[in-house]
Amino acid sequence: MTTIDNIELDENNVEFNYASEFVKHTDKLVYLTGKAGTGKTTFLKSLKSNTSKNTVILAPTGVAAINAGGQTIHSFFHLPFGPFVVNDKRLRTSKDLGDLDNTTIYSTFKYRDDKKIIIEQLELLIIDEISMVRCDTLDVIDKILRVFRKKPFLPFGGVQVILIGDTFQLPPIADFAQWEILKDYYDSPFFFSSKIVAENKPIYIELKKIYRQKEQEFIDLLNKIRVNQINETELNELNKKYNPTFSANGIDNHIILSTTNAQVNQTNATKLDELKSETTIFEGEITGTFPKDSKGNFVLPTEQNLHLKVGAQVMILKNDSGEIKRYFNGKIGKISSLEDNKIIVEFSDENKVQIEKTSWNNIQYVWNKEKRKIEETTIGTFTQYPLRLAWAITVHKSQGLTFERVYADLGSAFEDGQVYVALSRCTSFNGLVLKSQIPRNKIRTNNKVIEFAKTETPSTLIVQELNSGKADYFYRRIREDIKQFNFNEAYNNFIKAIKFRNDIETESFKKYFVTTANKFVSYKSKQELIYNHYQEIKSEKEEINTKLFKAENENIEYKNKVDEQNRGLKVLLDKTQEFERIVENESIKTKNLIDEIEKLKIENEKYKSENLSYKTEIEHLENKKNELKKIKDKKVLEINLLNKENNKLENKITSFESEIIELKTKQNILEDSNRKNIIEIERQKNIKWHQKLIGKK
Repeated sequence: MTTIDNIELDENNVEFNYASEFVKHTDKLVYLTGKAGTGKTTFLKSLKSNTSKNTVILAPTGVAAINAGGQTIHSFFHLPFGPFVVNDKRLRTSKDLGDLDNTTIYSTFKYRDDKKIIIEQLELLIIDEISMVRCDTLDVIDKILRVFRKKPFLPFGGVQVILIGDTFQLPPIADFAQWEILKDYYDSPFFFSSKIVAENKPIYIELKKIYRQKEQEFIDLLNKIRVNQINETELNELNKKYNPTFSANGIDNHIILSTTNAQVNQTNATKLDELKSETTIFEGEITGTFPKDSKGNFVLPTEQNLHLKVGAQVMILKNDSGEIKRYFNGKIGKISSLEDNKIIVEFSDENKVQIEKTSWNNIQYVWNKEKRKIEETTIGTFTQYPLRLAWAITVHKSQGLTFERVYADLGSAFEDGQVYVALSRCTSFNGLVLKSQIPRNKIRTNNKVIEFAKTETPSTLIVQELNSGKADYFYRRIREDIKQFNFNEAYNNFIKAIKFRNDIETESFKKYFVTTANKFVSYKSKQELIYNHYQEIKSEKEEINTKLFKAENENIEYKNKVDEQNRGLKVLLDKTQEFERIVENESIKTKNLIDEIEKLKIENEKYKSENLSYKTEIEHLENKKNELKKIKDKKVLEINLLNKENNKLENKITSFESEIIELKTKQNILEDSNRKNIIEIERQKNIKWHQKLIGKK
């Protein structure tokens, strides 16, 4: 048995299982509803725990978002709170010619790059409490997803959307001024009047099994109140629960359900003041970012600073996380004792429980690049004791809660479905007491809601739609696998798809098959083109190698000539130095010999003449040496340039050789897959019609 949030899932709940299958194996738009106590919240938590799709959970209010473990619609999509009408300039993708107003959807919704990635990668969008979402809001969500996912022709841009809620309970958040603007464009404020739902009928699944109430007569009465079909006899029977002398201060811990915040706040304040015990304040802690309302006040599941007294009636706001489930969300008790950081609550069965602090998280969705998955990150935390003063609570805030004993003050009910929500909070008819009688005109149900309820998808059609959705889902997976050349997985998904719907002999399948095959042929043509280009590059490389070899040989010859000239120059230089030494020595020897001086002068002139001749020859050799050096430097530069060009060509050749190997590998895979597909198609064609009737595949 699977357990979600301390609740054991009913494996025999047919509608619950159908809805789960639609999410797991299809991309269909689903509206999941159900009477009070049928497990809509449990279904949401089950989805969150089990889905492998990139998922975002949204809700229309801050408290609903915290309870659902997601974000508000407005914070995720950055929606303004005002209404949007058809052809609203804030939703157009480009301005009209000549229009001075530059407003477009891109200027209205300026998303950061990480939010754009989340929207692009989103696979599953769950909207809880959908009955509170206005029609135009759902159309705006549809438009945003189509535009920013670049899939303008797919509902919600190809994202699967699951809508959870009950239109017989809480109505949309739409005041008079907003509806005055919208009424010319929509039939009602409800989400089902949106253009996207009108054009794309959702799979309408209603959870049937009621877990909250066990008395069939009470369940039948609530069902009639839900659809406004209660008769006078049944109404009179209900009003017998009216007890003008009843006091909610008894040991049974009844909770007063009222229709306005003013009544509730006044009741709780008065009851608290009447207690003679000392007030103890327990301060809650907010860290990080937490949502605020339009007045700047934090949106919290309980008071930031709890004012409690011994004897105060309180409601538990969370399920017991321990192994022994001592309390649940909505259980009523009284403060037995208060000490420093220690609160003891006593329930009607005289059990006493110490309540521990708990935390509520404000989450934000982020994109994990490595895992390529949308993940949750906590950006704020509110820590406090999960308690609220509970002599009274509004019908609105009681949504989703279960009480064993209810003292209902519904004489001033003003909204459709308000009486039904209040009465359906109670687990039994015996635990219900009326503070005021309920007039006939206070039991109201919106006619549009009743009409929409008639569109519930029949169980036989649910199975058909589920099989069709599974087929579409697996055919889509096949297309994605083929794009990634993952042919083994594509084949496996193809086998799964034809089990739900065999599209092999349809025109659409034929068109897809032919188109895909042509693409593979184009890959082969590209491979041949690259191979020819490779041959041209290879020839060019061989020519360059020949030139390079010739240049290297010429460089060796020049180098040998330069070396020979350098050796000759060195011999001449040595000779010159030798003659200079002789002249110097002879001049010293003949210094004091007059006769020898003249002789030596004549000889000196001779030597000078020879020396000048040698110097001239040396200068000539040096000039020749410089010329040879310039030729050498030029050749070295040419060789370096040829080496660089050769390296570039070798890199190109290596790249082309790798690409050719990769393309040959893909070609072999494609040809092998094509041969298998052709064999399978021929095999399918050979199966006779009567063989198919008996299930041969």
